[in-house]
Amino acid sequence: MAVSLPDLRAIGRSKAIASLRYAARSLWLHRMRAILSTLGVVCGVISFVAMISIGEGAKRETLAQIEQLGLRNVLIRAMALTAEQERNARSRGSPGLKFSDAERLKAASTEVQEVAAVRELRVTTLALTRELAPQVLAVTPNFIKVQRLEIDRGRFISDADVWQRNLVCVLGYGVSSALGEAGRPGGVLRIEDALCSVVGVLKRFERKSAKNAAISVRDYDNAVMLPLGADAMLGQGAAGTVDELIAEISASEKVLQTVPVIRRVFELTHRGIDDYRLVVPQELIKQANQTQTNFNIVLGSIAAISLLVGGIGIMNTMLASVSERTREIGIRRAVGATREHIVAQFLTEAVILTSAGGILGVILGLAGVTLVSAVAGWKVAVTAWALLLPLAMSVLAGLFFGLYPAVQAARMDPIEALRHV
Repeated sequence: MAVSLPDLRAIGRSKAIASLRYAARSLWLHRMRAILSTLGVVCGVISFVAMISIGEGAKRETLAQIEQLGLRNVLIRAMALTAEQERNARSRGSPGLKFSDAERLKAASTEVQEVAAVRELRVTTLALTRELAPQVLAVTPNFIKVQRLEIDRGRFISDADVWQRNLVCVLGYGVSSALGEAGRPGGVLRIEDALCSVVGVLKRFERKSAKNAAISVRDYDNAVMLPLGADAMLGQGAAGTVDELIAEISASEKVLQTVPVIRRVFELTHRGIDDYRLVVPQELIKQANQTQTNFNIVLGSIAAISLLVGGIGIMNTMLASVSERTREIGIRRAVGATREHIVAQFLTEAVILTSAGGILGVILGLAGVTLVSAVAGWKVAVTAWALLLPLAMSVLAGLFFGLYPAVQAARMDPIEALRHV
């Protein structure tokens, strides 16, 4: 009688289920040994899930902070110099970072659309009887556009404020909230001995900050902004000096090709003196991605070694099991089991061991990551591949390290096996 294709599939499924049940029953009879043999796989998967998740969280935190600098922006920051270094720089013809550099940048390349200037002021701010300690910045009107900030109430600094050196200010959301009525448009803020009229309040700024970051994003919620030039009326150093220029490029894909032009402009203007530093967020992102890739390779190698050690342990356990179950194998062969059946049984046992170790490792790894995030306050990110890859590697380890013991078991002479006591 001919057997149909669905019948063959049903027979195949029943044989697979029977093999799985037999393998599970055999492992249960030696459950302590099975548990101990999977510990290497469990530890390898835990380390992989935990380290990759923590590393991915750190990467995303860093990238979010870099992106807040602006992917179309190039930042030129003045370097802090000692008195001797500053004298040397001035004697060699470098004027330091100046507002006039902004015009040179715009003239040097048509890709430079905007250049905003910032100067950080070291002043005391007072509002009525309440003392605050916000960061006070003197900025150009285009600063809000370049930094992608938004006004919540009132207006931002205008060109007329800069030209006329009006003593007006725009407050960060946190500063405005702390001042109450005085922090709203129309209020007055005292900075040193001058009174500044509040003309606007920024919307809340969700600052991204990473632990031990090499870059720093200003906390605009805790900032007070004045027109650039008004700082001179507060007795803050030489006119025209700035701490930072932010050049906005026309398109993100043109940033890297414009950077050499910007660098050349400053090399000529500053006579080769390194009294400034270029910060390119796109380059920082590339470096962060490359660092993370290298980090993942190292962590993956460590996890692979752990799985290798665990797989070797499972292979040793399976070889010992083959030796102990010689008579069982002989009986199975005697009642009709083929070599393929024996191979399938021992391979199934090995895969069950490593798969169970992989699943347990993923669960414990997730628990460990959650605990680290809650206790240490680290940001973590669990990705699908951080969970699926170690599981797949566990199954492959079971197949690879279970194959040799399975073949050894299948090669046994059934007559000799039955004689074994």
